[in-house]
Amino acid sequence: MNKVKKVISIMAILMLTSIGLFAQKSIKIGICKDASAKELNLFSDYLKQEVKRLTGTKFNFQFKELSAEMDTSASKKNILDLMGDSSVDYVVSIGYISSKQISELESFSKPVIASTILDGNLQGLSLTSDNTSGINNFTYIESIIQLRNNLYEFSEIFETKNIAVIIPEVFKVNFPQLDTYFNENKEDFNISLISGSSSSKSALSKINSNVEAVIVLPMVSFSKSEIQELFVGLNSKHLPSLVVSGVDYLNMGATITLTPEFTYQQLARQTALRIMKINEGINPSELSVEIDRKQVSIINMESVMAIGKFPKWNILNESILLNVTQFPDGENLSLRMAISEALESNLQSKMSDKDVEIADKEVRIAKANILPQVSVGGSAVGLSNNLVEASMGQKGAFTLTGSSSIKQVIFSESVFANIAISKLMAESKRHFNKQVVLDVVANTSVTYVSLLFAKSNLLIQNENVNTTTKNLQMAKSKEEAGQTGISDVNRWVSELNMNKMKFNDAYTTYRSNMYQINQVLNKEINSAINITDSSSIDETIFIDQDLLKGVFENPTLTDRYASFVVEEMMRNSPEIHQLVAMEEMINRKSRLYKKQWFMPELAAFIGADQAFIRDGTIPQEGLPIPPPPDDMTFNYGLNLKIPIFQGGKSSAEANKSLIELDKINYQKEELYKKLETGIRSNIQKLRTSFLELELSKNAADAAEANFKMIQDAYFQGAVDLIKLLDAQNLMIKTKHMANISYYQYVLDYLLVERYQGKFVFLSTQQERDNYTKSLQRFLLKK
Repeated sequence: MNKVKKVISIMAILMLTSIGLFAQKSIKIGICKDASAKELNLFSDYLKQEVKRLTGTKFNFQFKELSAEMDTSASKKNILDLMGDSSVDYVVSIGYISSKQISELESFSKPVIASTILDGNLQGLSLTSDNTSGINNFTYIESIIQLRNNLYEFSEIFETKNIAVIIPEVFKVNFPQLDTYFNENKEDFNISLISGSSSSKSALSKINSNVEAVIVLPMVSFSKSEIQELFVGLNSKHLPSLVVSGVDYLNMGATITLTPEFTYQQLARQTALRIMKINEGINPSELSVEIDRKQVSIINMESVMAIGKFPKWNILNESILLNVTQFPDGENLSLRMAISEALESNLQSKMSDKDVEIADKEVRIAKANILPQVSVGGSAVGLSNNLVEASMGQKGAFTLTGSSSIKQVIFSESVFANIAISKLMAESKRHFNKQVVLDVVANTSVTYVSLLFAKSNLLIQNENVNTTTKNLQMAKSKEEAGQTGISDVNRWVSELNMNKMKFNDAYTTYRSNMYQINQVLNKEINSAINITDSSSIDETIFIDQDLLKGVFENPTLTDRYASFVVEEMMRNSPEIHQLVAMEEMINRKSRLYKKQWFMPELAAFIGADQAFIRDGTIPQEGLPIPPPPDDMTFNYGLNLKIPIFQGGKSSAEANKSLIELDKINYQKEELYKKLETGIRSNIQKLRTSFLELELSKNAADAAEANFKMIQDAYFQGAVDLIKLLDAQNLMIKTKHMANISYYQYVLDYLLVERYQGKFVFLSTQQERDNYTKSLQRFLLKK
């Protein structure tokens, strides 16, 4: 019994101990932020996630958030409320204004982290030789913004001294030292400060004509559309713009940033790491404020081309480039627009249209032979006296007469045959015109897709260059910290230069493909074009994707799909219709030659003459010769022509027609087999392309995820350069393969559509639906 009691006691003690061990310590973090803006809310959410991820289940974190909505007095009140709230253990400021105000407190009764500093030098923040604040319970995160350094580098890049700085009104209130800070170097620059208080239009109107470039501080009070309008205005004024808010502003139209790509998630992680250190008992005054902020210029090429001012080549060569495929003055061109323009302006299409018009006129000319042939005429004749005397009173010295005639073919096999053959020829020309239209659509589509592929490949190569640039910066930081040798730096320099060579090749291919699409569209060869997003092309071209998926995953259905397309080809192919029209023409000629042996040609005619003036006649007295008639005279009759013998021509022509018919039948048979072979072969290629789509995409996604993991491990020193380089090369290779697979699938589908003699994606929605239903019914047939 005593043993049982002891066991129970021990178990109870163990349970109580485990409960004590696993009890979570509650910590409340106060967050004061400038506003409930999307970016700051995102930062706040990331911070909460990172804090919980880094500390696991050891602590129960709670958060108290206060927003000032860009009100300076509200921001001060929020800070004091959080500092005075005994339930709040730590305070974190989010936003330039909140971080500025909290850093100016005289003392700190609890740990404080100012996470978003505008510029440490501008604000005069305390910094020890150990890169700490040295102030009890206070630390901050070094700003990635370096205003003075940015000013000098920006001036050097665009070779300018007259610079305007656009400052939001709330910054002018909270950072009054900005004016002094920027104008400390009057001997080097001519700086003008512009308030961006009300709107982008107001800010743009304040820019003097002598300003050559503009620096834009974070426009915290502007909406996204206002910021975009601001950069559109600066670009239209041909003013390069430097932003300190990073890549986000470049995507809205700014020209350049020297601020590293330091995301809100990275900043949240840095803040969470400091919270973890504070939890371990380290005073914030001892925490390093330093972060890796090596600067590399990031340039928006679309803005550069809009302003027409290019940085020096060595600067471009060392920069990360964005929007390399966009042209500010370029025409936006979708696939449908390209096809429409090609059909309207392509020279080959125009020539084919003229052939159809000529053929229609030939029909009209042939029909003219069975219509009445009406003619009128007149003559004025003067005769000498001896001729008048010899005419025995029938002619005068001067005679003015008029005449008219009508001729009508009643029956003529050659005329009727000529009309029928002309009509068949016109029909053949129309089929050829359809063939030309299909070829123009196919050629335009292939050229457009090739341009899309070139664009996508250029973006991949640009990404490769940008990634290598970041890896080089990482290697330099590791080398400076003594974590690796100079060999890593040299290797990344070598890789960067080789990747830039690939980028240059890709850019050349992209522009060459742009010239080709301009040629197809009969436009100025050097015209700039902005094409739609590459990934959306399948929504334009393909029919029901789920239906195609079912077809290509089942080989039997794939064969049935090919048979369906063969039937569509038999109905639609203009090449087949041309041979059919040619066969009908030969048959009609053959009937003509056979009928010519016995069929007559019959025509009716009628004529009338009238003498209006007949002067100087000499009557013949005593002779029974009546004077010439003064009224109208008529003549009429029939003309009959029967071929008796033409030297064997008709017989030879008839035999020739039989030979031509045999030839046409051979051509039709050959064409049928050629088209069917092309359809079935290309549908098998299309099936392979479809199956490779997902495989290549999965490979690319896995390679990218692996690269990010290896890159992070390289930064931490867990893997060497070779592994990171292999991972990067594999990522770029698989992305390129996925790119090829996708566009090969598109091109294969376009070729199948061409073989069937109809591009379904250019049909109306009703016609597309009918086509899809017909295909579904065909696939279900037993």
